Amino acid sequence: MKNLFLTILLAGGTSLFSQTVEDLKFVTNVPEAENHWVVLQKNPKNSFYNVGFVYFDEQAGYSLKSAGTLEEEQGKLKYKEDPNSKTAMFTTRIGNLEYKSAIISPELLKSFNLPEQPEWLKFYNTSASENDKILNRASVMNGAGAVKWALPKLEKLYQNNFKTEKLYFELAFAYNALGDFPNAEKICMEAMKNKFSDDLINKEYVFALLQQKKVSEADLFLAKKIDTYKDKSYKYEAVMNMIAIAAQTKNIDVANKWLEILKNFNDPKNAENIKKLEELIAKNNS
Repeated sequence: MKNLFLTILLAGGTSLFSQTVEDLKFVTNVPEAENHWVVLQKNPKNSFYNVGFVYFDEQAGYSLKSAGTLEEEQGKLKYKEDPNSKTAMFTTRIGNLEYKSAIISPELLKSFNLPEQPEWLKFYNTSASENDKILNRASVMNGAGAVKWALPKLEKLYQNNFKTEKLYFELAFAYNALGDFPNAEKICMEAMKNKFSDDLINKEYVFALLQQKKVSEADLFLAKKIDTYKDKSYKYEAVMNMIAIAAQTKNIDVANKWLEILKNFNDPKNAENIKKLEELIAKNNS
């Protein structure tokens, strides 16, 4: 009985080092692959798979450094290191966080002679607090459209009383993106009560009000804040949202008032948007 068990154990251990392509499971999204060696999905034109390491750069977000290639030879996976990887590894900034890769098992790492984590990873370690690290990752998720992954992280930080200006904005952004406008309004109001009131929070607040058809409230708030905007793109965004929703809800006087304000900014970049907004107002003014 003992010998039979030992035979089965050895057979299992051997299979771990002779995995085939079919054993690679491309099921891990980018955030879950952080700090892991991964195999990327194969380009149909190639006979090999690319291998790299996924990490988080506080300045650039989720990234991947390529290290080599993987091919199946005589039924076994063979890793070939890129000879240039020792001096200049190719870096890719990852925009699609839903991209699925296959994490390389510890057993295969050993057989490929790859360390659990590369030596260069230490240069990306920061002195930021754990809360800030979580917030930075959630911010990148928001920016990449992976709001459904960001929101739980942001809500947990909020519940743990980690309330910074950036946290308030990212949380308001996530709520608005997911259509939870009452909570976006609520979190913006709390931010302003706590003296956090910048361009980003202001525009999210206006957006949340307008999406709830609270045109009068948005009109009064934006009139009070319009001269405080430092970034003109955020200011234009808030004003154009104001005009569009005011027109759609038949608040034509309000729409025309903000249209004139938009025109008075005298920015040629707004010409096409002004034309479309004029057409929208005319369409709803009947």
